[in-house]
Amino acid sequence: MLRWRATRSVPWRHSDRALSSRQAAQLETQVLEKLRGVSDGLGLGDIVSLGRVKELRVVPEAGKVSCKIETPSPALMELAQQWQKEAELAVNKLDWVKDTDFEISKSRPRNARAGRFSSLAHVSDIIAVSSCKGGVGKSTVAVNLAFSLAKRGARVGILDADIYGPSLPTMVSPEDCTIRQSKKIKNFVEPVDYEGVKCMSFGFVNQRAAPGAGGVGAAVMRGPMVSKLVDQLILGTEWGDLDYLVVDMPPGTGDIQISLSQQMAISAAVVVTTPQRLSFVDVEKGIAMFEDLKVKTAAVVENMSYFDCSHGQRHYPFGPGHTQELVDKCNMKNVFKLPISEQFSASADSGRPFVLSGLSPEEEKTYDSLATTVSPCATGRVKYNRACTNCSRFRLPRNWWF
Repeated sequence: MLRWRATRSVPWRHSDRALSSRQAAQLETQVLEKLRGVSDGLGLGDIVSLGRVKELRVVPEAGKVSCKIETPSPALMELAQQWQKEAELAVNKLDWVKDTDFEISKSRPRNARAGRFSSLAHVSDIIAVSSCKGGVGKSTVAVNLAFSLAKRGARVGILDADIYGPSLPTMVSPEDCTIRQSKKIKNFVEPVDYEGVKCMSFGFVNQRAAPGAGGVGAAVMRGPMVSKLVDQLILGTEWGDLDYLVVDMPPGTGDIQISLSQQMAISAAVVVTTPQRLSFVDVEKGIAMFEDLKVKTAAVVENMSYFDCSHGQRHYPFGPGHTQELVDKCNMKNVFKLPISEQFSASADSGRPFVLSGLSPEEEKTYDSLATTVSPCATGRVKYNRACTNCSRFRLPRNWWF
């Protein structure tokens, strides 16, 4: 065994013999204390308490420290590189450290306990985009958040869970919207692919329900049938390996929303609102619902907050909003404001997400910041829905996709 020969001041006295396990543990504690000084940069905590430091190894005889710094998603790779740099600088301040080897690694999907036919078995995290009122731009935010995450290198899917008013077929327009049976899993279907993002909506399954199709679609369905259809969309789609599944939730806080949150084991939520007082009251209800369901609300998006006129002045047609009350009453630190924009509407109607259009770098940057904020919050999905845990209890009807 190599023995450490002290050449400068070190934290132990017997340098002529191998370190005891207790002394080695003391050195590891020193390293961890230094790493606790490295913030995640998003206000969530340090990289040690957040579980980003893995496989820490201290070799006192060589004065070497190595570990893996885990990023939950490729979307946070730039941030992980900053953690790596700051961690190396911090640890190298210890007198006895001569060499550091910090490697960035990506966390694996948490698929323990998931059945072998589970459609969500390889989905790392599920992000719910919710609102208590309709017409606030929830679907626009959900779609652009999904594609912002994809632009940062993540593997992303988006589920339009609104059976009564599916909007995804209007907001993304793949060349081929045909729903096909999975070649891998019997009675499962393949999601539609658009720009590398996997998309599923009742509007793809039953095109009479899509906006502008001219049919009544789902308008006359009762609640139990709608809940069953949502289950089939979630569990009957072959999602494959995903870093994030963004779910465009139906508006409200009723049975369907609660069932979705419980079944899918949602990692984090984004609540969408507008500046009006009535909408703020609904935001409080939405945050309270997710708190009861043990789901962290990662951010609030205040949509249609302002517009900039041709003279360069900023106007707030619905008032200044209530973001400060969100900070004070709900302890909500991450609040994003999006403008009233003709370009937003045009992009949504054209079938191409706004963040892919390149029309407004400022708004694209806002969505990128939202994606950066949501990414580390969506790392708490530790259990899967009961139907996925024991798939023998869940049977999809033959040709359920019509």
